[in-house]
Amino acid sequence: MDLFLWIKALHVISIIAWMAGMLYLPRLFVYHAATEIGSEQSETFKIMERRLLKAIINPAMIASWGLACGSPGNFRPGRTGGSTPSSRLS
Repeated sequence: MDLFLWIKALHVISIIAWMAGMLYLPRLFVYHAATEIGSEQSETFKIMERRLLKAIINPAMIASWGLACGSPGNFRPGRTGGSTPSSRLS
């Protein structure tokens, strides 16, 4: 049971990081669109967008999916269905 709670906590943390990155990325796009093409500031925004995607959003997304699919709660004995609300009640 302790392992399940740790996996659940890491899953929630990774979802929060994923969503925070997804909400910040459009703001970077808006700032980037307001700069001149080819300027130093434009290049800085390109780097920031790429780093946000590669260092925060993508790893958090992979962790979220991996922790959700590999969760011990998905492999309980006697579980016969998917993740619909009616299958969770039985």
